[in-house]
Amino acid sequence: MNFKDKKVPVTELLFGLNLELTSEDKKQIAKLIESYFRKRINITNSSIENIAGGLLWIYSRINFLFQDDESWSQQSIAARLGIKPKTVSNIASKMMDALRIDYFDERFARKKVAEKDIRNNYIMTKSGFILHKDKVREMLIERMIKDASEQGVIEENDAKNMSEVIKDKTAVKNKNKQLGEYFK
Repeated sequence: MNFKDKKVPVTELLFGLNLELTSEDKKQIAKLIESYFRKRINITNSSIENIAGGLLWIYSRINFLFQDDESWSQQSIAARLGIKPKTVSNIASKMMDALRIDYFDERFARKKVAEKDIRNNYIMTKSGFILHKDKVREMLIERMIKDASEQGVIEENDAKNMSEVIKDKTAVKNKNKQLGEYFK
């Protein structure tokens, strides 16, 4: 069977496993299947079961489903498809490399998982520095206050007071974040 002809059997196999998929899961898995079969060549040159197992394990890993639900574990996926867990892992790794898939991948992750990606809180400057968004916001405000002070729009004492207030608010905000994380 040629590579492109495996798409329909893989899709039917994946959605016929009774994994209690949500509508979002079905949509995201369908996108993952489409993405895989859009490749010009077969990445793994494997059977339908192996491809299905690799795709399910990728989806499970991206969304951390295996942590809360045993049916999404590597061993469970392999058992459902009658293949070895190591095969599932090897195939999934090859697919992830070829499709450039990473954890929290927005293309295939559930919305709430993609939103939790800690990388969303950081930006990269033109010079390559990686900064937290809160720090950038603080730096911009500081710069605006300094420029306004230098141009005489606000007095120097007012500029100092504004800077102190902003620092205090940032400190309170950071402390509240820490406390929120502690009590989760």
